Amino acid sequence: MRPDVTQGRRVVQEGGRAMPIAAVIFNPTKIGRDALAEVVDPALSAAGWGEAQWFETAVDSPGTEQARAAVAQGCDVVLAVGGDGTVRGAAQGLEGSGVPLGLVARGTGNLLAHELGLSINDLAAAVDTALNGGTRAIDLGVVDWTREDESKERHVFVVMAGMGLDAQIMATTDPVLKEKVGILAYVKAGIVALFKDRRMELKFQVDGGASRVTRVHTVLVGNVGTIFRNVTVMPDSKIDDGALDLVAVRPLGPLGWLSVGWRVLVDNRFFRRLKPPAVRERDDSALELRYRQCRHIDVVLREPEEIELDGDHFGKVRAVSIGVAAGALLVKVPAVG
Repeated sequence: MRPDVTQGRRVVQEGGRAMPIAAVIFNPTKIGRDALAEVVDPALSAAGWGEAQWFETAVDSPGTEQARAAVAQGCDVVLAVGGDGTVRGAAQGLEGSGVPLGLVARGTGNLLAHELGLSINDLAAAVDTALNGGTRAIDLGVVDWTREDESKERHVFVVMAGMGLDAQIMATTDPVLKEKVGILAYVKAGIVALFKDRRMELKFQVDGGASRVTRVHTVLVGNVGTIFRNVTVMPDSKIDDGALDLVAVRPLGPLGWLSVGWRVLVDNRFFRRLKPPAVRERDDSALELRYRQCRHIDVVLREPEEIELDGDHFGKVRAVSIGVAAGALLVKVPAVG
């Protein structure tokens, strides 16, 4: 077989027929290349694809550079094999490229995979969807932030960005414990953060409106509303509606936290859809848990605060600007029919 380039795509010529090429970006802490190749290679052969291009992630290189290299080489699909961090990194490298992302979920949360109805524990099924499934355009959250030293960075997220309690939990979760017990590791970190009862003071501006000042425990800006399987923190979120959902959490005392718990664990999942619009609107303006949708939000923090994207901790920032890139990422989904 001989590498060639045809119409901007890297293909393999075999018997005069162009064969598509897949890139496989994998997190070696989740699965080894040999074990992955035992599934990927036969699937590629059966689907009539050429040999895969392989890219391994690292702690300081979780998938963005690898995805950009795959696009530059003309690959027709990029498989991201790992957790939400690997998926986010690959998505950032594929933003606006027109090359679809195939999710092979091997992480703790696998939030985007759950949202898209993809196979989680069936490696062969996930690979088959990545090669033979349909293609769907989804939104990306785009984050520009400024750190305390005035340095600036740009990132994307596919699930949500969080500051405050949410990010503090991600920052203090024991990675060893996380590997052993999964999402239960977040519970320990969450209890510690709750007892600190720390609020952020910030100035924010939504969609170019008036600037306001508030104090909150947590701010979430999201594209996917459900976390940890059945915890619905953003009940109206849609992954392809060209908008982001904004949640401000600011309970007062233990009763306030009980109200938050009721909303995200029970009310949002079972009762919200049954309520008249006026009642939903009233609930969305509640002090403990306030909702709204937007396309852009600017936040300036009084003190540097922790921030997380799709469950990965990114340290402290001083100011954040978050917008939506509508339909900027193509993903592979199960074929219909």
